[in-house]
Amino acid sequence: MLNSARSQVRQYAASASASAPKRQRRWVRRSVVSVGLVGGLYLADRELNASALTRSLRTGWIGLICTIDYKINFIPSKADKIDALHERVASRLKWVIDTNQGLYLKLGQALGLQAALLPKPYREAFGHVFDRAPSVDYTEVQGVFRKDLGVDPEEIFETFSHSPLASASIAQVHKATLKDGSVVAVKVQKPAIEKQMELDLFSYRSLMWLCEKLFDMPMYFVAKYVSTQMRYETSFLNEASNARRCAELLAQTPELRDDVYVPRVFGAPEGCKESDRIMIMEWVDGCRLNDRQAIEGMGLNLKEVMDIAISTMSAMTFSWGFVHCDPHPGNILVRKHPTKKGKPQIIIIDHGLYISLPTQFREEYCNLWRSLFVLDVPQIERIALKWGIALDANMFASAILLRPFQVDKYKRKQKNKNDPEPEKSQYEQQVELKQRLKTILENEQLIPRELIFLARCQRMMQANNQMLGSPSSRVNLTAKWAAKGYASSITSPRTIHRVGMSRWLRDRLDNFIFNVTLAVIDVAFLFTRLKQWLVPARQGWEDKLQKQFESMAKEEFGIEIDDRAFLG
Repeated sequence: MLNSARSQVRQYAASASASAPKRQRRWVRRSVVSVGLVGGLYLADRELNASALTRSLRTGWIGLICTIDYKINFIPSKADKIDALHERVASRLKWVIDTNQGLYLKLGQALGLQAALLPKPYREAFGHVFDRAPSVDYTEVQGVFRKDLGVDPEEIFETFSHSPLASASIAQVHKATLKDGSVVAVKVQKPAIEKQMELDLFSYRSLMWLCEKLFDMPMYFVAKYVSTQMRYETSFLNEASNARRCAELLAQTPELRDDVYVPRVFGAPEGCKESDRIMIMEWVDGCRLNDRQAIEGMGLNLKEVMDIAISTMSAMTFSWGFVHCDPHPGNILVRKHPTKKGKPQIIIIDHGLYISLPTQFREEYCNLWRSLFVLDVPQIERIALKWGIALDANMFASAILLRPFQVDKYKRKQKNKNDPEPEKSQYEQQVELKQRLKTILENEQLIPRELIFLARCQRMMQANNQMLGSPSSRVNLTAKWAAKGYASSITSPRTIHRVGMSRWLRDRLDNFIFNVTLAVIDVAFLFTRLKQWLVPARQGWEDKLQKQFESMAKEEFGIEIDDRAFLG
């Protein structure tokens, strides 16, 4: 019996040693198959889908890591390590944007605009997304032409530069010559955008939704609106339509039609169908709006240049209700006026991102600006309440104008009388800031989405003015256009018979206060310009306003604003 047991043990050992190589071989085969499958999917995604799936998985993975990191380390006991936490998370987000490129640069710009309210590491991480984007090879440009038009560029152009003259996140621009000798700019969408767009936008919306759920902050409410605008921006047929409409509206605006030019957009080449990824425009030479040396080299007046640029954006906002939402200095060019000697003319390009303002919102926005200058506090608070924004009148006015503005001095004085609060830890400051922002945005369903882009436009125009030394009185010029828009928005005559004596007199008083306020600000502006002229190193008007606004934001809300990205 003992011999029988020993025999069974030997048989089991022999069987086990014989099956071990078989298990190893099966494990190796499974591993090889798994690696081959993953590698095959990766290659297929890269070659056939422009790595759209890989980009989304990369984003999801980084989002998960950042979420876990915050949940574990954003706690009172680790208050002294919060700066390091922000640096880690910001570095990971920057890596995702830099690695994915394409539409992520555009989404990064959207995040960069909000980063002004975030801790310093995020401001530094997103500041680079406004820089030049890498270009694609000429062979890929050929591929877009062949797929969309069925021809090579050389078949429809007399000349076509193989190297792009400019490259952005979505497209790049080549200089070409038509068969009739006309010089044109050819905008070609990068081929990967078409395949990547929907998954990229889905990843963006998913991250915004996840952040809202995990951190209990209203963030997702802007995601759908931003995604829709991004889709419009990738459509060159939409851009061509925007450019033509802008030219038509300019022709109907006597104050601007001679001083602002929109390059002509050509239709599809003969024998070719229209393409949503290729656009041919008139070539126009000019320098960037913030190139002070080039503007002065042409003998042009900086104030006249900025007055035209600010007036154009103001007319779009308050009169047309059709707003170019990417007025960075590369999209507004300056040249000598072709018919007015010594005068400037600005050229508006890149018409991909426009918003149309609903009539009611535009009228309210005009009314808001007007109310700020006649100190109509009830009207200001009524509009803020209707828009779901829980800010006191002083902060709301300052945020709209991008300058410190007190419409209710009593509240300000009461706040100043309070005893100074004890110093708080980094963790306590950021928790408090979160609660304040949450309170401000608690009625996010009421907040007009258009405010997102209008605030961006205002800040960009302020930055353009700063870069030229603040030659233009931006606030006053914008307010005057707001008053024009307000007057034109009144559909019926405001006669004594129609509105009554009290309202009629109030209108006249408001108009008087409005003009006096503008006159006082103009005097202050001219005084600042005089001091700049006497002491060239002195800060300009916009620099002074920006510094005061940053100080007010920090004092009122604990927000450190640093939006140097707009100066790009």
